[in-house]
Amino acid sequence: MKGYFRKRGSTWSFTIDLGRDEKTGKRKQKTKSGFKTKKDAERACNELINQMNKGLYVEPSTTTLKEFIMEWMETRAKQVLRPSSYDNHLVVIESHIIPDLGDYKLVDLTPAHVQRFYSQKTKQGLSPDYIRYMHNILNKSLKHAAKWELIPKNIIELVDPPRLRDKEIQTWTLEEATEFLEYSKNHGERFYIGYLLAIYTGMRRGEILGLRWKDCNLKQAKASIRQTLYRTRQGLIFQEPKTKSSKRQISLPQTVVDALNKYRIRQNTRKLSLGTAYHDHDLIVCTEDGKPVEPRNFVRHFDRMIKESGSPKIRFHDLRHTHATILLQIGEHPKVVSERLGHSRISVTLDTYSHVLPDMQKDAAENFEKAMKKMLRKSMS
Repeated sequence: MKGYFRKRGSTWSFTIDLGRDEKTGKRKQKTKSGFKTKKDAERACNELINQMNKGLYVEPSTTTLKEFIMEWMETRAKQVLRPSSYDNHLVVIESHIIPDLGDYKLVDLTPAHVQRFYSQKTKQGLSPDYIRYMHNILNKSLKHAAKWELIPKNIIELVDPPRLRDKEIQTWTLEEATEFLEYSKNHGERFYIGYLLAIYTGMRRGEILGLRWKDCNLKQAKASIRQTLYRTRQGLIFQEPKTKSSKRQISLPQTVVDALNKYRIRQNTRKLSLGTAYHDHDLIVCTEDGKPVEPRNFVRHFDRMIKESGSPKIRFHDLRHTHATILLQIGEHPKVVSERLGHSRISVTLDTYSHVLPDMQKDAAENFEKAMKKMLRKSMS
């Protein structure tokens, strides 16, 4: 295989003879032009021949990023992602990636294009977390584009996503959590039960809204996390917890057990009064007629309770942080906290709640000193 060179006007081009097409018998050639000098054309020609000989050459595709990424979502991502994750991917792709990058041909998209895209999103006020989520989607999709030989390589590997900032976790004290529960107890019992579970167990919102009576053994004071509730474009769905560690069993304090027993009696009374009008999903936290609670309505009620009770403003997810922080402050082992929260590794727990550790180290230092002084007095007596 060799190249033939020609000067056209002020630029040079080269043509490579690829032999004959097996199906048509016609001669196949590859031509590239626009080189300033013959030397530039020779260099590019040799590089292309080398790629072809090594089987690394990929014929340029006219496919745009929009066309490819939507096909990838349908033929690949849909098969491996959970419904909620697929829905989240689609929102990011349709709201950000396609409007800004979708018209680029895959072969024309460069690291500089994507880097500028991230910079624009940062200026628009999007968080580093959210931009890194976009980066992850682009990386996964273009990895498959390279694998399917639509592009020579995945250019996203050459792009730097924004650095993550340390998150400041907002939590309540024991007193604040208790005061909030006392107020919310008289303003919507089914929501109150949800808040009680969040503060006393550290369960996530979706886990609370997906918890069923059959998942709880109140005699043994145990709750098993077996499903979660999610909002997707298709509506509310139940699905299994995302990770193996999320599918866990949590011990319930007696306060929670007593509250659940009382609440179950009242819920059963309501169920009997509604008869066939009750939609029985066996849910603990549900609407008056048994349907799943819309997650956004749950959070809206929580925000309203905060405002009315005068409690410090935090997110619903911060109730989970409150549970973990209080446990660590009262001396509970991080491994136990990690298991209650459903973290995959204890290091996740320690990294997330590092703000508690200085106080724990102070206590440890004082306890060590007490032990040493005690031993010193014993040796001197």
